[in-house]
Amino acid sequence: MRIPAYPPPGLLLLMLFAVPAFAQTPEPRPEDVASPLAIVEAAYASIARAPGADYDWERFRSLFLPRATLISNTEQTGGAFIVRSPEEFVNVFKAATNIGGPNDKGFAEESIHNIVSRYGDIANVMSSYQKHFWNDDRILGRGVNSFQVVYHDGRWWIVSIIWDEENGAGPIPPQYLGQQ
Repeated sequence: MRIPAYPPPGLLLLMLFAVPAFAQTPEPRPEDVASPLAIVEAAYASIARAPGADYDWERFRSLFLPRATLISNTEQTGGAFIVRSPEEFVNVFKAATNIGGPNDKGFAEESIHNIVSRYGDIANVMSSYQKHFWNDDRILGRGVNSFQVVYHDGRWWIVSIIWDEENGAGPIPPQYLGQQ
């Protein structure tokens, strides 16, 4: 059997036109991608905003693998699973937000308690959260985010996030609130 000294033409074209996926991701803040917990906290911080301010979408984008997925609970989507890319998630938020409008109250989502399970270069962070308007103590909702993250090329990346909320799943179990 003869082994060619160069790749076949189809593979060569694919190699020439395939841009490395990691090159398309904005440069992250080193502290945001230093650990599984750091990347989770950075994700929450990137979607928090004061009234009149925009979300930090470049920071948000910098946390994800280019083909990462975000999947909301089915109660939010009429019973259907909707798998979104980070960019599709950004577009949904942009369409639903009237920044600077008369009813702009800002937004914050923050972790209540995190449980990290790690093996080698992979980790899962079960992160209970609450959401509210900026500088407002009234809770709009609570739930649990499941972050799947991977360590590669000297940093952590979010591979996927799937979440559910108390309005459909029921009360958050005590272990996800830091209560044993």
